[in-house]
Amino acid sequence: MEQNGISMISASSVTENSSGSKIKSANIVLSKGNEVQMQIHKVEMSWFRKLMQEDGSVWDTFLMGLAEFIGTAMLLFIGCLGCSSGLGTVRTSFQSAFAFGLTVMTVLQCIGHISAAHINPAVTVGSVILGKKSIPTALVYLVAQITGGILGFGLLRVVTPQQHLHAGNPEDTASFCMTLLNDDITVFQGFLMEILATGVLMFLTCALWDSRNEKNIDSVSVRVGLTVTCLSLTVGPYTGCSMNPARSLAPAIWNNQWSHHWIFWFGPIAGAILATLLYKTLFWPKDIDKDKFADDHVVLNGVHSLNPE
Repeated sequence: MEQNGISMISASSVTENSSGSKIKSANIVLSKGNEVQMQIHKVEMSWFRKLMQEDGSVWDTFLMGLAEFIGTAMLLFIGCLGCSSGLGTVRTSFQSAFAFGLTVMTVLQCIGHISAAHINPAVTVGSVILGKKSIPTALVYLVAQITGGILGFGLLRVVTPQQHLHAGNPEDTASFCMTLLNDDITVFQGFLMEILATGVLMFLTCALWDSRNEKNIDSVSVRVGLTVTCLSLTVGPYTGCSMNPARSLAPAIWNNQWSHHWIFWFGPIAGAILATLLYKTLFWPKDIDKDKFADDHVVLNGVHSLNPE
């Protein structure tokens, strides 16, 4: 009889041993459907274990974290330096957008081969969802990004006279390089704009991580830099175009300005999660060999299709 996909050979399956006595065989044969379910469960457990493992040695993880620390410090130092209107210069929003875009381009070229140059907690969250980074490594990244951003903005304040830390209005130094909502938009609109802007950035990042795109990565830094420039030019008037909690946190701490600061954490992270899940569900490569279920060869995004013969 069959119950729940399990074929059971019951008492009718009787054999005789050499002494003539009868021995009942209660063999259980799993159907292919259950074999698939067991293999999927094995892969899922292996996926979780890999998420909890380090991506390399402690030294390698330290170096990647250090690269993220330096990269995020560069982002805040150079990017916000491009927003300063002091010392005889008057910055426009166009110049500020290009300053951040070119800074991202520079950082990616400097540390992309070391840590993949996330320099953004939202991107790191997306990398965990895709299985590109383990949870312990992601935590190292998050700490490095936050502390690096704080240091980078602090260095900017050290080398720039206080009266020149403004974006055009010498009387307003408290909001220098801050990401702030435009007075004409609502909190919901600002929150949604951060979700959408970060979603675009994260969608691009997923595409760059896609194995089908591995031969087209020679100009990644230029592509990402121009994307950040584009988003900064268009979204900047709405929210300042954060897309990066570490980028918003450092100026908020140094300027002690926390107006709607939660938007620049929840918005980018929500946008990164949604974009990553969308890409993973619809576009992430599904060509997984159904015969390879060994732990060392598990694809971290799980088993998408199994067609047992």
